[in-house]
Amino acid sequence: MGESRATSWGQGLRLRLGVEGRRVALDTLGLAALERALLVFAHPDDEINAVGLVCRLRRAGVQVELLVLTDGAANPWTDEAVVAGRSHLACRTDELRASMAILGAEGLTMPALPDSKLREHLVAAIDVVSQTIARVRPGLVVTFDARGINGHPDHMAAHAAVRSALHTSSTSPALAMLLPPPPFSWALGAGFRWQRTPTVATLTLEGDELEAKARAFEAHRSQQRTLRLLTAGLPPRTFFRHFPHEWFLWLSRDEARAWADDEASR
Repeated sequence: MGESRATSWGQGLRLRLGVEGRRVALDTLGLAALERALLVFAHPDDEINAVGLVCRLRRAGVQVELLVLTDGAANPWTDEAVVAGRSHLACRTDELRASMAILGAEGLTMPALPDSKLREHLVAAIDVVSQTIARVRPGLVVTFDARGINGHPDHMAAHAAVRSALHTSSTSPALAMLLPPPPFSWALGAGFRWQRTPTVATLTLEGDELEAKARAFEAHRSQQRTLRLLTAGLPPRTFFRHFPHEWFLWLSRDEARAWADDEASR
């Protein structure tokens, strides 16, 4: 047990430092063969974290669908002038669809579970993730790592829902988990722990991808006050130009199944 804990601690430290795993360029992973990808996130606007990946998937001809688990209605800093009499759910859904149109993503499932309370509705979340995986039959599922990229409880609950759904799924998609790249990993760390050394898929956004990320950011008009905190107040084009990297813990179909089964047995 002591050795296992030490190994886990060491893997976590290496992920924090950005030196863990077999580093590979995303484009070398045979994206076209995936055919369909399902992004599972907690909130409208979470997809901003994976814009580069979505652009590469669409370029490879992969169909991209989104499953957003909550209604996104709990942010006290939502701009009510933008909401303009709509429900917060209607406003957030409209903004998400605008972002999806920019990215070329098709298909949205949004069960509108309560924002900031996803952990309390984890059984329902697991159920809808399982149903959506069964319907879409994706070659790839994309979600957060166990720490939710920034420790947000809803992000962590979305990860847990995906993990449980993969354990019981009759299909075996590959799995990509958002991982903060250095320098952000130094502060945020990562929650992934496994006895195997993971693959870390990396990409650097270029040209049109950077513009798409900025436009997706701007599509969430009601959330700009909060989103600007995440960019330290910098305009999105400036921030993404200085920090153009996306990293993903990437598990093959067989690895994702084995990992989900291992997690379920703990």
